[in-house]
Amino acid sequence: MSDERPPGRPGSHRAPVTRGESLRRVLPPLAAVTAVVVVIVLLLWLNGRSTPSGGPALDSPSPVLTTTSSAPAPSPTTRSPRPSRTPRSPHPTSASAPAVVAKAPVDVLNNSTRSGLAHDVAGQVANAGWPIDVIGNFTGRVAESTLYYDRGQLAVARQLAHDLPAIRRVLPRFAGLPGSGLTLVVTRDWPA
Repeated sequence: MSDERPPGRPGSHRAPVTRGESLRRVLPPLAAVTAVVVVIVLLLWLNGRSTPSGGPALDSPSPVLTTTSSAPAPSPTTRSPRPSRTPRSPHPTSASAPAVVAKAPVDVLNNSTRSGLAHDVAGQVANAGWPIDVIGNFTGRVAESTLYYDRGQLAVARQLAHDLPAIRRVLPRFAGLPGSGLTLVVTRDWPA
């Protein structure tokens, strides 16, 4: 008897795998994994760079957003015409005596069980001379009444907080907060 296998059967004869062939087989998946890791590290690095730095408004802990259902955030209930946006000041003003700045439109969102709170607060904001853009609800969780601002709007946000002392915190916007620009999220701590 011979040790030969009949020709034509698949897998009956395998040539030895050389080092070059094994590298060609391993290299594409390894390159793909490496590319994914590089992209993740790059995104984390860029995200860390875009985080605002320093300033008294950042001393408070950042809010935690948790939704109470899997449904998307409710759409605003009222929308007024949006006036043109004001130029943004690159230099923040002193917290003790904010300079007079142009007033930007404000979104007011209720984050409490007090029915009609957002509409009541929007009236107070409007009476202080600030235009109202959106009135609605926020289903996430915010610890206390907080005014959120976009990049470059710190001076405007401080002016609004100065005009309405019931605003407890002034913080940069966070991902998941509806709207844009100045957004006042009012909680049950807002004075009746």
